Amino acid sequence: MKRIIGIVLFVGLLGCGGQLQHLAVETLENAQVTLAAAEASGAPETHTAQELLTGATAAMEAGDTERAYRLALRAYLHARIATETAHSLQLEVALQEAEAQLAVNQQRAAETRQALTELQKGLSLLKKPRHRQRR
Repeated sequence: MKRIIGIVLFVGLLGCGGQLQHLAVETLENAQVTLAAAEASGAPETHTAQELLTGATAAMEAGDTERAYRLALRAYLHARIATETAHSLQLEVALQEAEAQLAVNQQRAAETRQALTELQKGLSLLKKPRHRQRR
């Protein structure tokens, strides 16, 4: 990811105006797609990315390609962070549920072991030969 961002920045800085405009448009589109994916994943923090995307669109319409590119790239990164944060929260919830289920299963296993031990004791008592007393 860092390598891609570095390459995009490098190309953007070396490119001429037409290339920068193409890069800005492409980055703007990527930011829009990534923001839509973040919102679809239930990411709670997409407001900043949306504001940056709006600013990038306005800058592009005003002809400020460099600013549009920078804002679009920041919008993309904020949307990616929001997506990964949402994914992380979902995994954390799943982990907590799994830990709770594990605790329940461990309790059941302990109860089952205790019942088995009691049954084995009872069985061993039944198997012991009984001595008859003579009358």
